[in-house]
Order: sequence, then structure tokens, then C-alpha cells
Amino acid sequence: MSTLNPITRRRYRRNAVAVALSAIAAAIGLLILAAILWTLVSRGVGGLSLKVFTESTPPPGSDGGLANAIYGSIVLTLTGIVIATPIGVLAGTYLSEYARGSKIGEAAKFINDVLLSAPSIIIGLFINALLVVPFGTFSAWAGGVALAVIALPVINRTTQDMLALVPNTLREAAAALGAPRWKVMTFVVWRAAKSGILTGILLAVARISGETAPLLFTSFNNQYWSTNMSQSMASLPTVIFQFAMSPYDDWQRLAWAGALIITFAILALNIIARALVDRRR
Repeated sequence: MSTLNPITRRRYRRNAVAVALSAIAAAIGLLILAAILWTLVSRGVGGLSLKVFTESTPPPGSDGGLANAIYGSIVLTLTGIVIATPIGVLAGTYLSEYARGSKIGEAAKFINDVLLSAPSIIIGLFINALLVVPFGTFSAWAGGVALAVIALPVINRTTQDMLALVPNTLREAAAALGAPRWKVMTFVVWRAAKSGILTGILLAVARISGETAPLLFTSFNNQYWSTNMSQSMASLPTVIFQFAMSPYDDWQRLAWAGALIITFAILALNIIARALVDRRR
């Protein structure tokens, strides 16, 4: 380095400082994440038992579990994904393939990007005014619709990105064989992008499975096992919120156990989504 001119040495020093600061920032982030995970695992494991998966949420001072909340989370998440997936995929296909370059398409893409960053509590309030207040009761349907509104822009955006990666030569080859455009889309383009679209759907599931605020305004909570979609329904995020804020030790232990369950479920979904992306690459 002594043979380098002063300008080059100064650049090397600046680069070394920048790399060191970046490494320190990354280490701080990893340490904070490790501390959060360690706290979650150390406190959550103590509350895990077979009862957590087989019994409903208990009153204070009684034994119980989170079975009704786990069931409710699965039902609400599946309802949201079932509603959001066809709309998101079709909307993403239209914006990517048919409305490219048009003013309507650009406006729709901008609105979709705004929805991606919209606070979930605002969506919960909107669905509350739309589906809860007029019917006079909280319901699982309202909760599923709120989660669908949150998942919709994620699926829409991912579909646009995945379709943009499909080479135009595939479309041209199918068109040259005389296939109509709808067959080109369904049998060629969608098939080529199916793993990427599935990845977007899994990311949307991970995005909505931990939402609490919109469910407090829509499906609310239910201490009992309920399969009636027209009534309030328990979910893991709302039960965790309620139990963690309570002064009862048994409820707090169940809250840590629920947080551990939902965290590792989301982690598994993200790992699956990343594996699908790597497979596509």
C-alpha cells in the first residue's frame, strides 16, 4: 500500500471504514434479532404442552390451551388467501400483460404500491365500517376480508414481477402456433411463472398470519370454540395481545407459547418461499 499514490490510499482507507461500519451495523442487527429469538424461545417453550393444541383458551387461574385460537387463525388466514389469490393473480396479469404503458395501468400500479404500505389498522377500520357496523356484530367473514385486503397487493405485485420475468419468446412461439391470447396466458405464461406466483402467495400468507390490529376491529375474539363465520372468532394474534396485557401468569405463559408457535409458522413459510425462489432461479 505504501507504493500507492495518496489519492488511492485515501480511497482504500475510506473503503475500509465503510466496510467496518457496515459490518458493525449488520452485527448489531443480528444481535438484536438473536436476543429477540432467544427471549421468545426461552419463555415460549415453558408454556408449550399438549394442552396448548387440544384445549380452548381458559379463564384466569384455570388450565387450558390455544386450540380455538389456532383454529381461528387458520380459518381467517385461509379465508383471506382464498379471496385475495384469484383477484390478485388476475389483477397482476392484467396490469402486466394487458394494461402495460396505459394511464389506467400506471394508476392501478401506483394504488397497489400505496396499499402495500398502508397501515393495517386503517384497513381494519375500513372493513369495520363496511361489514361490522352495518350488520351490528363482529364476524369471521369481516376478519377474512380484512386479511384479504392486506394480502391482495402482495400477490398482485409478485404476479406482475414474475410475469415480467417470462421471456417474450415464449409468448411469440405460442402465438406463432395459432394459440389465442388467453391460451398463451393460461398454458404458457402462467405455467412458466407458477413457482414465482406461488411464492408470492406464501409471502402473503406470512404477511397476514401475524396481523392483530385489523382483527381487533373485525373478528374480535372469542373465548370458546366457534365455527360460525358470522360470529366473532378467536385468533392467535388477538389472544396473544389479550393474554400478554393481562396480569395473570398463566395467561402470560400461553401468550409466549402462542408467540412462539406463530413465529415459527411464519419462519417456515418464509423458508419455503425462499426455497421456491431459489428453485426457479
